[in-house]
Amino acid sequence: MRVKDPSRANPEKTKRSKRPNRPQDEDSSDDIAGLTCQHVSQAVDVHHVKRAVAQSIWSICSECLKERRMSDGEPVAPSDIWLCLKCGSQGCSKNSEGQHSLKHFQTARTEPHCIVISLSTWIIWCYECDEELSTHCNKKALAQIVDFLQKHGSRAEP
Repeated sequence: MRVKDPSRANPEKTKRSKRPNRPQDEDSSDDIAGLTCQHVSQAVDVHHVKRAVAQSIWSICSECLKERRMSDGEPVAPSDIWLCLKCGSQGCSKNSEGQHSLKHFQTARTEPHCIVISLSTWIIWCYECDEELSTHCNKKALAQIVDFLQKHGSRAEP
């Protein structure tokens, strides 16, 4: 009588107790540079952003508005506004005179405010990682907030 060699066992027959290999969850965050960001889970708060956006003027730097920046008698409205995905603060870009979005990030806090989105290009940026983020390779919260903001922006613009 021959005894079967276990190394030659039929690969289709596996023990029932063995867990099947599941594809990686889309909500996971790999550390692939340029694609994912370890800050997303702490620096994005969909609820706070939705509430803040509903209570503020769309695509206006709140700090420039407070400072009443004027040019030729008209309020200066920076063209590139970045929205903090933690609290919904809207600030002008780091390339503007005020750099209010960057200053908002640099303010010391207990929770990170490092992920922002451009309200004109929909680019998502992490100041901590100093790189652009993709909604396809990060947590679902990014895709959800981008979808909300794009819909809100299309309703808010004249």
